[in-house]
Amino acid sequence: MNAHPASVRLLVFAVAVLAVAPGTAQEFGVYLNCSGQVQAGGRSKNAHLDLALRRNSSLALIQRSDVLPVGDKMKLEITPAFYSMVFHAPRPNSAVYYDWIRGTLLVWGPGLRELQTIRISVDRQSAALEGDMRDVNDRSIGRLKMRCKPSDNDSAPEPKF
Repeated sequence: MNAHPASVRLLVFAVAVLAVAPGTAQEFGVYLNCSGQVQAGGRSKNAHLDLALRRNSSLALIQRSDVLPVGDKMKLEITPAFYSMVFHAPRPNSAVYYDWIRGTLLVWGPGLRELQTIRISVDRQSAALEGDMRDVNDRSIGRLKMRCKPSDNDSAPEPKF
């Protein structure tokens, strides 16, 4: 079975074009490994939150945490001074909610069962993370105060994305 020479040339051309075309994959480029305190109801607890930021598509991914559900994504807002994002609590009838509600954070702070959103900002100069935990009535019910260690694709530990 012999292929027509024109179709072979077209196939070779298409493969060559695809080989030299710039990649369109978006990479995470900033990683924040944060640790500090959750404060609620007059108590505080040690906590950690690791984020991967994709600046070209305004995405923040929760990589590791004992505060927020791992794998959740947040919209990332970038200003010259801050990275900002808002976490929305899982819907009460979702599987994620049931896994999250059993976590140590809500056992430790039962008042946090009313948690609706967490507004997070990270100072781009000092790497200080602050979060305001809000209920359904937009009242503050707790705070996150953490220090972050930033890294990028060159300095992030293995495994890399």
